[in-house]
This record gives sequence, structure tokens and C-alpha cells, in this order.
Amino acid sequence: MSSAVARGLLATSVLLACSSAGRGPEFPTTASFAETPRRPPSFAAEPGADASEPVTDGESIQNAVVPLDSEAARDLVSRFFMAVLLESGKDLFPLFSAQASVLSEGSRQPAQALWRARFAQLDYTTLSGKVVATPTALRTYTYQSAKRAKRDGVPVPAARDEVVIVASPGLSWAGKTRLFGDRLAFRLRPRAGEPAYEIAEIAEDFRLP
Repeated sequence: MSSAVARGLLATSVLLACSSAGRGPEFPTTASFAETPRRPPSFAAEPGADASEPVTDGESIQNAVVPLDSEAARDLVSRFFMAVLLESGKDLFPLFSAQASVLSEGSRQPAQALWRARFAQLDYTTLSGKVVATPTALRTYTYQSAKRAKRDGVPVPAARDEVVIVASPGLSWAGKTRLFGDRLAFRLRPRAGEPAYEIAEIAEDFRLP
């Protein structure tokens, strides 16, 4: 091989090497991909979430998380009696709804005004510290037990979210003075925007002396 031909081959090799180095290494490529449906991203369920629960609107969710039950209703009635024996309007009146009333002998009066009059004329503090109505003496009636309420002769819950609690005080007299009727029926309704009941009505056969 002549020296001229050798120099030409060397120059060609150098040019090819430089061109390859500029492009970088070559790898097998493909111009097409398998057609598979696109899947949305998935996320792990939140702790405590139940995927079987249907999605509801805001109002239904609020009602679902409000833990109202018969225990909450009986607790409210117990607090009513404690506030009365202390003659504490500060503790009693917040238990009433804005339009709460007392129904007695066919007459209906605003609850707050009536209890102010009873505190002014009667001394409920004479029974302070005593149990007027034990929790076991409280009877609970729901919308589902309307037939039982009619049979027992007590007010019937007028809506699905109402509860009627009936108390028969075991201690209703202070000496010769009567302080409570033989039976008090409390109509309770959920308090708007709060997980609690409020007293909407009290039915009690009682007359101030």
C-alpha cells in the first residue's frame, strides 16, 4: 500500500470517529407504541374512610356526623332539672329553643317567662342536691316509636329528628308546696348548626298557686 493511500484511509477514519463522538452512542429505537387505554392516577384511601359510603351533599354529611342519640337527650333533661333546682336562669334558658313553650291544661306559654314566674313564687332550692328524676325513670320516644307514645298517652314526635323524653318526678313536693307536675314531657329537637338537642316544648299539668 502506498503512503498516499494510507494517509487517505487514516484521514477518513479520523473523520468518522469525530462524527460518531458528536452524536453520542446509538441505541435501538421504535417509532410506535402499543395502544393501551390511559388510566387515571390512583390514590390510597384516607385513614378511616369507607369506600362503600355514598357521596352525599353538605347537609346530609352534617346530619350524618352529628352524634345525636337517646343518651344525649336524657342528658339534656337531667341538666334541665339541675338548673331548675339551682334556680339558675343562666344554666336553664340556654337549654330552650328560641320559641320554646310550656303546654299546661290546654294553655301554652313561653318557657322562659313561665319559669321566671315559677322561680319568683316557688323555692326550688329546697330540693337542691336531691334527685328529682333518676335516669332510669326517663322514658324515650322517637319518631319510630310513635305508636308506643300514643299507647302511653304521651306527646308523639312530630318529625324524624325529634325525641320526646318523659319524666315522672319521684320528688315533686317541698313540704306542702307542689313544685312539679306528675309528669313532664320534653319535646327535643336538634339545635341548628350544633351537635346537640334543645328543648322545644314541655308538656306538664301544673298550675302556680
